[in-house]
Amino acid sequence: MHHDDETALTHFGMSIVSAAATPSRRPMAILALAILSLMTTGCLEVQSQPPLPQTTMSSWGPMGGFTMSSGSQCAGKTTLRNGGRASVSDSCFTSRDNIVMCTDASVPNPVSCTPGSGYLSISGTDGDTIAYVRVH
Repeated sequence: MHHDDETALTHFGMSIVSAAATPSRRPMAILALAILSLMTTGCLEVQSQPPLPQTTMSSWGPMGGFTMSSGSQCAGKTTLRNGGRASVSDSCFTSRDNIVMCTDASVPNPVSCTPGSGYLSISGTDGDTIAYVRVH
C-alpha cells in the first residue's frame, strides 16, 4: 500500500487493512471461505411440494374457447408390449371424442392414442414407455 492510499483510508477516521496488503492473512481468509461454503452447500434443500388441487379454468375468445382441468387423475404411464400395443382401462375415458395427449417418454418415436368408452388404446414401438393424459 502506498502512503497516499493509507492517508485516504485513514482520512475519515478509520483504518482499513485489506487482506491483499497482509499476505499472512490471505490463506486464512481463503480457508474460512472454503469451510463456510462447504457448511452451507448441504443446507439448501427444496422441500417436496404438495400436489396441486383440481382446478378448472375456462378461456373464451373471438375464435372460440376451451376448458382445461388441472390435477386430473386421468393420467399415467404404460409400457408397450405385444407388438407395440397397450390398453389402459379407466372410467375417465368416456368416448372417442375425449381429447387425449400421449408422448413417448423413452425415445422420440411416434405414438398413437385412441380413447374409447372406459379405455385408451395405445400403439407405437414395442418396449417404449408412453405418458398419457386426458384433457378435460
